[in-house]
Amino acid sequence: MAEKKKGGFINRLIMGTEKSEGYAPSTLPSNRWELFWDIFKGRFGKLFFINILVLLFCLLVAFLMLILNNAMSLYGSESVFSQNIGIGYPAIHDMSGLVEQIDLVVKQQLYLALPICLMVAAVGISGGAYVIRNMVWTEGIFVANDFWKGVKQNYFVVMFTLLIFSLIFYLVQISIGYANLLIATGAGSKVWLTIGKGFSYAFLAFSFICAAWMITMGVTYDLKFRQLIKNAVIFSFALLPMNIFFLFLGAIPFLLFLFGGIGTMIGVILCALLGFSWFLLIWTDYSQWAFDKFINDRVPGAQKNRGIYEKVSKDDAEAIKKYREQLAQSSRTVLTRRPIKPITDDELQLAELPQSYSRADLQRLQESREALYRDNEEYIAAHKDDPQYQPTEEEKQFEAEREARKEQARKELEASMKKELKKKKKKEDK
Repeated sequence: MAEKKKGGFINRLIMGTEKSEGYAPSTLPSNRWELFWDIFKGRFGKLFFINILVLLFCLLVAFLMLILNNAMSLYGSESVFSQNIGIGYPAIHDMSGLVEQIDLVVKQQLYLALPICLMVAAVGISGGAYVIRNMVWTEGIFVANDFWKGVKQNYFVVMFTLLIFSLIFYLVQISIGYANLLIATGAGSKVWLTIGKGFSYAFLAFSFICAAWMITMGVTYDLKFRQLIKNAVIFSFALLPMNIFFLFLGAIPFLLFLFGGIGTMIGVILCALLGFSWFLLIWTDYSQWAFDKFINDRVPGAQKNRGIYEKVSKDDAEAIKKYREQLAQSSRTVLTRRPIKPITDDELQLAELPQSYSRADLQRLQESREALYRDNEEYIAAHKDDPQYQPTEEEKQFEAEREARKEQARKELEASMKKELKKKKKKEDK
């Protein structure tokens, strides 16, 4: 009776079920989409646990956003935003741009705390990205241990990445705030300011994509920080349509906050359960596909298609089949073409030495060996022309090709030796 698995429901929820080390490669997913759904369905408990760990370290960012929203409400409750009271008379002479000005001031002050919040969030992101990467590679994981191992290895890469992004985020938000203020007060061209806002949002989204690439690259490869920036920019531009698609797909739980009301409630629930793990899994799986396609062939020692089973193409299958046939023919040439006498004839037997033996006993042993050898040679000579011991046409062709290769190798060796001798003679003559 097999030993009962310990730990119960909670342990299985946290640790999940690992694959046995004896699994067949063909049981692995054959592409990245299959791998994603395999992880999502089979390791949901671990994804939940990873999400909780990442969420704990991202609470400061969420708290900062909450303070920002409440600050806007507080300023709004203390200010009159209507220019008239309904009878055509302004409450205050001119309040154009007051809302935008308050928004700008609040952001200028509160977003200064964003780098500190992101330095804390970097702990959760570095650990979570590392564990998710190992999941995508279908490696056995222990969430808690691997999480802190990922923090130790990747924290500074993730931290500096987020600090750079926080600076860009701050500058973009402030520039958008100034644009809104100028539009509200009529101090600038509304068309050009609106176009500028569009470019600012696009640049912010592009910066976020670059940051995501830097994190996954930093977790996967040992690169200098400037190389991370360079490669991230290249991947962000080169794969822009796919980047936008997978960014949108991964950000769905967070985009629900934009709808307010019930959308916000659903977003809060999804983010608490799976939001961060969902994004990390989608982006890591996608980035590993990109690394296999564009990087791993150029990196010495890098493993390709980790976590998936690459099915053999028809041409490759035919090549493998031919190789196996040639191998079998080579083995037959050596082992099975020579007749072997069956061990059914007990006319001849090897002499046995007594416990105390003499010279005559040794001579009888030697004579019995020679008799067995002669008998086997006579059997070979009698049966060497039997049909089952004759080479097939394929074997003859294989032998001819092998001899041709041997002859070609011999000629190349002779030519090389002659060339070396000529060089040596020239040196001696000089």
